[in-house]
Amino acid sequence: MALLVAGALAGGWGLFEYGRLRGGYDHMAAARERQALLDPIAGLEARNRELSGRIAILERASEVDRHAYAEVDQTLKSLQDELLELREEVAFYRGIVGPADISKGLHIQSFMVRRGAGANTYHYRLIMTQYGKNTRAVRGVTKLSVVGVQDGRQLELDLKALDPRRRPYMKFRFKYFQELTGDLKLPNGFLPLRVKLRTVPQGKGIGAAEKVYNWAEVIS
Repeated sequence: MALLVAGALAGGWGLFEYGRLRGGYDHMAAARERQALLDPIAGLEARNRELSGRIAILERASEVDRHAYAEVDQTLKSLQDELLELREEVAFYRGIVGPADISKGLHIQSFMVRRGAGANTYHYRLIMTQYGKNTRAVRGVTKLSVVGVQDGRQLELDLKALDPRRRPYMKFRFKYFQELTGDLKLPNGFLPLRVKLRTVPQGKGIGAAEKVYNWAEVIS
């Protein structure tokens, strides 16, 4: 199933990118390219609904048949993990497509955080997009910081404080979209509240983009 979903998404994205690179970009072509991405999204959402239904059935079954609880519980956890992964893929591709009436320019499209294997470790995924006709490649840096509370005081930690191997910013260069990923390690006793993102493009004519996310809304 995962291979079929991946194939459908790769095919949809291939149609989208090919249309943009042809140079003869017009409104009808844009509509076709947009639909090529929306089709696999619809398939993913249908699968989400199916999994949600199966999860509800398994939850009821686990309450009724305690003898088979262990087996049912394992299946339930597996389906819940698959459902979470599919929902993240839907959010990712919706971010690339964007609403039809979105304003031109640079956008912070989506940001997600997943718990890592170690204590206080997290993996983030940032999607940046650029919209507009005759779009040119844009480059610059994105700054990330986490605002939280430690020992009763509010702190704002930049990327270098959260990952000493990194600079306090991430470089980007793209024409239509770019995915930036990385890892964060929060200090012991630090309670994260918000994530602040700011893009600073080079050159004139493109404005900066800023966004603030509540930690509870982006963590999974």
